[in-house]
Amino acid sequence: MPVPESIPIYRLVHRDNLPVLLKRGALYSPNSTPNDGLGYRTIHDEGVQASRHNSQISCGPGGTCHDYVPFYFGPLSVMLLNLKTGRVRGYNEGQQPLVYLTTTVERIHKAGAAFVFSDGHALARFTNWYDDTPGFGSVDWGIVGARYWADQPDDNDRQRRKQAEFLVWQSLAWDVIGGIGVLNQAAKTDIEAILADHPDRHHPNIEIRPGWYY
Repeated sequence: MPVPESIPIYRLVHRDNLPVLLKRGALYSPNSTPNDGLGYRTIHDEGVQASRHNSQISCGPGGTCHDYVPFYFGPLSVMLLNLKTGRVRGYNEGQQPLVYLTTTVERIHKAGAAFVFSDGHALARFTNWYDDTPGFGSVDWGIVGARYWADQPDDNDRQRRKQAEFLVWQSLAWDVIGGIGVLNQAAKTDIEAILADHPDRHHPNIEIRPGWYY
């Protein structure tokens, strides 16, 4: 599958974090989070996060994975499935509170943000990292948005390629977020109320996207 003309990227967050992001006016990497007393609720596997804290990036600004704000190239992530099925310790709320923050690589470029991206899971041994446009040809565009991505006897690398990432260095202004994807109307109403409490901030378009959920 060819590289899309406009490349969308997706970040999954808990709805409880939206007020924090709106107050800060930006998304921050774990290593760049302001010391402002605002509590950010993590929905990630603690073991994976510990490994990402030490995982070195070989191009672009360098650093580790925790120096970047992570996005995926598609919805229906392995992470979302693990959250849905109770495989992440401490999380048992299902999918409705989980929302997608979406933007495009083009908007990232326009904002002047530095970035790197991978062709697979950030912690996998065979994953490659890139910081230039030709590297997008190495991403498997047929699988990054696929609903079914389990490894197969004739292709035991599907799950790794599914988890290709786009990482933004240190922070990304809230204004660069172009849309918010939610599971259903109840979730949309909830997010509309959160945005209404912050009238001076950019309000991305909210779309009901059940196909982005398991």
